Amino acid sequence: MFAKSCRSALIAALVAASLGPVVAMSAEEGAASKPDDAASYSLGVMFATQWREAGIAVGLSEPALLRGIHDALNGKAATDEDRANASAYLKTAYEALGAHNETVAKAFLAKNGKEPGVKTTASGLEYSVVAAGDPKAAAAGANDRVTVQYRGKLIDGTEFDSSFAHGKPSVIRPASVIPGWREVLALMPPGATWKVFVPPALGYGVSPPPTIPPNSLLVFDIEIVSIETAPAAPAAPEAATPKAAPAPAPAAAH
Repeated sequence: MFAKSCRSALIAALVAASLGPVVAMSAEEGAASKPDDAASYSLGVMFATQWREAGIAVGLSEPALLRGIHDALNGKAATDEDRANASAYLKTAYEALGAHNETVAKAFLAKNGKEPGVKTTASGLEYSVVAAGDPKAAAAGANDRVTVQYRGKLIDGTEFDSSFAHGKPSVIRPASVIPGWREVLALMPPGATWKVFVPPALGYGVSPPPTIPPNSLLVFDIEIVSIETAPAAPAAPEAATPKAAPAPAPAAAH
């Protein structure tokens, strides 16, 4: 199963760190209050689960991690060295996760491209036609307004976006979307429905939105509802033709 976004883990790490001083202050102000064992355990499970699913737990030392949590809860402030260590570790873990996902994506595409009905373009994008659409209609141009219904998933089936979740079709311009979408929108006529497999390089690569892990292969179900052709750009005015210079007057005879 693909890991959750490493960015979510970064947020979780920051939240976990920020809880230290808050809990410590509460303990000082209400020393007689009884610790909530159930909530404490659940918070630990939630944070650790996010780290594990994000792929950043592999290199962690549990004793050192627990010692850091203990020290922070008891008032220790993070130093510049602490922040540098954490940042370097998370960066390395994020890059490793991206490399792993890229390897998984290549293996998936190599196998998927041999499935019946799956076509592969020159860029490496793969698709299968669910409904052909209107064969007489043109596909969208770069600046056309395209109304689409779509559903986007990771290869483990996790849905990260959907026009159905928004309650209505989306209207987009091919020029403003990821390269994989630009490619298929230039091929799909109105009424067409395709299942599209977008390699990491044609998707978000190593800079995805928070809900998508780095270098994820993306799987989209795309239906072209309609295409509104962009108005033609006004023709540039014709340049005036320069008049020929008058011929020089003949020299006077001597």
